[in-house]
Amino acid sequence: MTLRSAKDVVAVAQRTERGIALEELGGIRERVTVRRDQRATRSSWPFHQLGTFITYKAQRAGVPAVQVDAAYTSQRCPRCGNTERANRPARDQFCCRRCGLAGPADVVAGVNVRDRARSAWVFVNMPQPA
Repeated sequence: MTLRSAKDVVAVAQRTERGIALEELGGIRERVTVRRDQRATRSSWPFHQLGTFITYKAQRAGVPAVQVDAAYTSQRCPRCGNTERANRPARDQFCCRRCGLAGPADVVAGVNVRDRARSAWVFVNMPQPA
């Protein structure tokens, strides 16, 4: 299934009765360094716009959506918690230097985003003491 828009993302979350977790990517333009010939392409990344659209449409549809800190999501092992740059031996690959968990870097980052979102959701929805 190819998701082509914020509407598609929200529709899948609504149909599967799940929430949406997004990385907070504020300041990404300042953090990412690119070659001169890539500047025009990279400066038009629509991350903020897509996140805004997803959040807005999710709210209207009653789908929970949360943004989480993006720091180290692609370097942290979701199994043992080891976080280091060496866990990413290649751009697309993840291999934990402590426990050996290996797989596509984007999948590992997605698991970390999901786990952070679950923690944030539990914290935000904790019952308040009387």
